[in-house]
Order: sequence, then structure tokens, then C-alpha cells
Amino acid sequence: MVKTLCAYKGMTLRNIKVYLKDRMAIILSMLTQIIVLGLYLLFLKGNYLDTIRENLGELESLVTDGAIEALINSWLIAGVIGTSVVTVALNSLSVMVSDKQNKINYDYGAAPVKGSTVVMSYFSGAVVNTIMISSILLTAGLIFIAVGGTFVYTFTDILCIYGLTVLGSVSSTLLLMVFASFFKKTSTLSSFNVMISAAIGFVIGAYIPVSQFGEGVQTAVNLVPGSQIAGMMRNVLMNPAIENISDMLNGADKGMFAESVKEIFTLKMNLFDNEVGFGFMMTYSLIAIAVFLILNLVSYKFSSISKE
Repeated sequence: MVKTLCAYKGMTLRNIKVYLKDRMAIILSMLTQIIVLGLYLLFLKGNYLDTIRENLGELESLVTDGAIEALINSWLIAGVIGTSVVTVALNSLSVMVSDKQNKINYDYGAAPVKGSTVVMSYFSGAVVNTIMISSILLTAGLIFIAVGGTFVYTFTDILCIYGLTVLGSVSSTLLLMVFASFFKKTSTLSSFNVMISAAIGFVIGAYIPVSQFGEGVQTAVNLVPGSQIAGMMRNVLMNPAIENISDMLNGADKGMFAESVKEIFTLKMNLFDNEVGFGFMMTYSLIAIAVFLILNLVSYKFSSISKE
């Protein structure tokens, strides 16, 4: 038991270091986040500021610019972290595929180490890398909100969003490990990575709110576990900013502003023409984790690691 734990710890640390030493992999991990930030600063921010002001109408004078900035910036940060937990996890799993390509898994097969220990080390390494990179981005995002707008978050809110980052990291890694287990060359995984990185921003609503899509498309993208994680992040990050503006309005809008903004930015998700809230998203995410954990166990029973 002690030997197994030592082997697991050593291999996990090795997988973390291999990823962190590859600067290009880290840059590629954050490519989608750079695109999201670029689009936001160049195009999206102005459009959404205009949308918020239009919804406020004559009541705009009651709300500070900092409060509006905080609301829009919170949507940006939710998108950045929602994409980060996916792209970093996938790039971290390139270590597993690289080991297959370079036949390092043969060495594991010859060593007195269980295949399950090897698999868990890849999973743990990817999760730790994803949590670290995403947490750094989240911390930078919270600082960005504090500097650029009004900071409206309590200590509980901050703990919750970091907790969702951990949950998203575990969920994304389990899901992507199922796909990564079929790749034997890093070049093939890179092609898959490009496709996922290009699509994930649209799927979770980082580029455009999912509410702008048709109902059928909304249902399709909201079935992706990552969308549920991003939806919870939007709730935790945006609700305090919305409540702050509502307090400034002091009931003058009869609650219409909050309802309008929540609909525009998809704080409630549409699944088969039904709106679902935070509780459903959390339940869905936990079920997805359980399902993909089982799929991984089944998959790696027949993988090259478990055979050799």
C-alpha cells in the first residue's frame, strides 16, 4: 500500500512537471482565453454596455458606471474560467498521449506498478494543473473586476467560485480522458485540441450568450457538462453584480432589470424548452462526473496501460 502511494505521488508530480515545463502547451491552454479577452475588449464590451444601458433606460442615472462595468466584467470572467477548465485539462492530458507515443507506458507495464495507479496519476496531474492555471486566471479576473468596477463579492461568493473551478476541473478531466484514451499520437490530439478550443467558447456562451441561439441549439449545447459548470459560474459571479444594481434602483424598475439581464446572459439554462436553475446544474454536473468516472474505469480496463 505504501509503495503504491509513493509510486502514485511520484508519477503525479512527474506528470505535473512535464506539463509545466512545456511552455507552448501552457500558451495553447490559454489561447481560447486570450481570444475571449480580445473579443471582449475589441467588440463585446461596448455592445453589452449599450445593452445594459438600454435596459436601464431613464433609470441609468441611478446606477454608477462602476456597477455596470462590474456586471459586464463578471460575465467575461465566467467565460474565461469556463473555457479554461476545459482547454487546460485537455492540454495536460497530452502527457498521457505523449507517453504512449514514446512507449513510456511500456516502462510502466514492466514496472511493479498497477495500471490503475498509472491512470490515476494522469488524472490527478491533469486536475492539479487545471486547478492551478484556472485559479491563477480567476484571481487575476477578480482583481480586474475590483480595479475596473465595483467589487460586490462576499467571502462566501469567492469560496464558491473557487470551488466551482475545482469541480469544473474534475468534470472536464474525466470527460476528456475518455476521448484522450483513444489517441496514440500527440499530433492527432493537437488536431482534436484545436477543434475543442474553437468550439468551447460558443458551447459555454463565452463569446455570445447561449440565449441568442435557437431553442434546439440551446438544448444541444446545454447538455455538455462544461456548459453547466459555466452556467453555475455565471450565477455566482453575476448575481451579486445584478443585485447591487437592483439595490441602486431601489425598486424603481419593479424588478424588471434583473429579470431581463438574467435572461440575456443565460443565468437560467434552457433544456428541452424548460428553464433550469443552479440546483439542477449542480446535480447534472455531479451525475456527469459519476458517469464519466465509470466510463474511464471501463475504458482503461481495455487500454494499453492496463494490458502491459
